[in-house]
Amino acid sequence: MARNGKMKLSVFAWASVVAAAVAVAALLLFCGGGGAGGDGAASPADGGSAAGKSLASPDGRGFPESGRGRPAKDAADDPGDAEAAGEAADDAEVPKTDEELREEEDERKVETFDGIVDKWMERDGGEVSMKDMDAFVASFRSVPAERKEECLRRAMNLVSDDHVLLLAGILFDKTTDEEYVELVFNDILNRDESVKKLILPMIYKDRDHPCWADAAWILDATGEIPNQKKEKTE
Repeated sequence: MARNGKMKLSVFAWASVVAAAVAVAALLLFCGGGGAGGDGAASPADGGSAAGKSLASPDGRGFPESGRGRPAKDAADDPGDAEAAGEAADDAEVPKTDEELREEEDERKVETFDGIVDKWMERDGGEVSMKDMDAFVASFRSVPAERKEECLRRAMNLVSDDHVLLLAGILFDKTTDEEYVELVFNDILNRDESVKKLILPMIYKDRDHPCWADAAWILDATGEIPNQKKEKTE
């Protein structure tokens, strides 16, 4: 009986040892293969490639492969990238508003008229043709209303007596507002006598001219009414 008891004990002991060994082997296999749901244990046929693909970390979860499981780098975290992005935004052209575009167009019209005045200011002598006069008047018409007086006063200061017919173009333009016609008329009266003798008779011939009465009064006072034919002024 004692012998049979020892044999039974030995069989149970061996069974326990084998079970423990199997459990240890299973645990090692689980850890080495990346755990359940992983790539699985490497077999001799693949030369242990699974072990090369996933190395076990001390906590048994395995190290992630290069580029996997890492958060993407946020460009905002890099001060250099943020500064470059800011400079690019500053350099980007901002669309202009309708008001800004209108102001630019108006400024170009003013510059064009001033350019014509400057051209004639630099000329020494030379006659003013009808074409020159028409171009001068057309450019003045295009000047924005709020800039017309400023531009006209500049022109009257810079245009010489030799080229006064440019201003006469405005003086006799039927579409020009009366306030600008009167500005030119007063400028004519402050010029040389030769200019007044040229322009006033031209005004006198047009009874519908806004300055006809003043021109007639001056010509009557000086005895220079054309053909010595005096007419009553209104």
